[in-house]
Amino acid sequence: MAITQNKRTGIRFTMALALCSALALTSACGNDSNSSSNASPSPSGSQAGASDSAGGSASASPSETGLKPVELTWYYPQNAENPDLKLVNDEVNKIAQAKINATIKLKPIDFGNYEQKMNTIVASGEAFDLIWTSNWLFKFDANQKKGVFAPLDDLLSTVGKDLYATMQEKFWNDAKLDGHIYAVPNFQIAASRPSFVIQKRFADKYNLDTGAIKTLADLEPFLKTIKENEPGITPFGTTRGFYSGLLYGIDTRVPVYYDDPTHTVLPDITDELREYYKLARSWYTKGYINEDAATLKSAADAYKKGTTAAWFDVTGKPGSEVEFKAADGGYDVVLVPLAKPIFTGAASTMNAISRTSKNPERAMMFLQLVNTDKELYNLLVYGIEGKHYTKIDDKFIKIDQDAGYFTNTDWVFGNVTNGYLPEGAPADKFEQTIKVNDEAFVSPFSGFTFNSEPVKTEIANMQAVRDEYQASLGTGTLDPEKYLPIYEEKLKKAGSDVVVAEMQKQLNAWLQEKGIK
Repeated sequence: MAITQNKRTGIRFTMALALCSALALTSACGNDSNSSSNASPSPSGSQAGASDSAGGSASASPSETGLKPVELTWYYPQNAENPDLKLVNDEVNKIAQAKINATIKLKPIDFGNYEQKMNTIVASGEAFDLIWTSNWLFKFDANQKKGVFAPLDDLLSTVGKDLYATMQEKFWNDAKLDGHIYAVPNFQIAASRPSFVIQKRFADKYNLDTGAIKTLADLEPFLKTIKENEPGITPFGTTRGFYSGLLYGIDTRVPVYYDDPTHTVLPDITDELREYYKLARSWYTKGYINEDAATLKSAADAYKKGTTAAWFDVTGKPGSEVEFKAADGGYDVVLVPLAKPIFTGAASTMNAISRTSKNPERAMMFLQLVNTDKELYNLLVYGIEGKHYTKIDDKFIKIDQDAGYFTNTDWVFGNVTNGYLPEGAPADKFEQTIKVNDEAFVSPFSGFTFNSEPVKTEIANMQAVRDEYQASLGTGTLDPEKYLPIYEEKLKKAGSDVVVAEMQKQLNAWLQEKGIK
């Protein structure tokens, strides 16, 4: 059965298309005090702004401030090893030593192993300073419940006050748990706009009318054409699936329809998800989806060779066409949005300070430097000028992907508006990003965070069941006619009804506190 937009997706986007931001991968957990303010100074401006000077905010020399030399360690995820990491690290240290008398050990970890390795590092009690976290990988809320991160409120009101001023309060709210800030959001696209990404050469060759594509199912005729006419090309690439509740007006923080006046929390398996599983199975059996979709660790693995005609991107950020071109063998792509931008929170990419850090003040000073010093930020993202990239002008650069340092992950390090624009990117990419963030539809449940502690056993049991079935059903590898009833029954036995009831209880309390009916 072809999947169609649920009637509820006439979400009321006409109302206050208000300010906000995030990625496509949901929000952090905690409780409703997450949205309360703290003693930090008020941010200035209407969006995150980059420092105009390469020197950022650390103007006094280490000798003037009496700072003793320290060494900091920073763990963060990357797509692949970079042979020239040490060269870049040495240049980073020149800047950091001159400005805050610190050296940094950059410790990138492959995305596929990041969660496991960081869990091991944290469990060992290792003393380190900076750590990347998010709501989808090495999860912010769950790890803070374990006490992994240091509170940042005092640091942000003192040595990090210039950093705090670069973002609106709504961004900092997503970095709060129990009323305290525990991470620094990396300012980037903060709204999700689920989209198809399609290689332009195939869209042009077969005269694809991208404006007519409004639902997932609308892409099927194109996939059929690719299958029949392009040997060696996978029509649709995915890993673990391509479903997003955002396509059907379902909130990312709590599974509730935006326009449901009863605010009823939905079960794991919704009608929309059932139809999606049928569609995925149909595409898989017709040979449209890559056969290894259920086992791929990285989404990039589905398209990096340039042999995939189309795939799904839950974020749909402005200018991402250039990033996808760099990742898919150098082929131009077109982005086909399937929904209007929706604020999903800023917790999709953040950097925190470890509770084991022996130098939290200096760690905060370094985070401030990364987010306000353009020279340092671009060094981390693009490497060394003249070796890893060349300047076209003051705004654009030409990247050499094979020169020994290539990240393609500007959003991991800090405020992306501090960066250069890769050749081919829209000149107004950052202005577009800020505009989308400001105009994205804001969920009525923005600010709600679910405290999973009361049902942590049930959630762990459910995750074990999801690990067994979710990827295979989501990619069409398993037949939903046979396996979906089994999956659903196992979720119930694991405690899904208990989790829904607890979530409903917390949501009702939050709505009452906020005066929302």
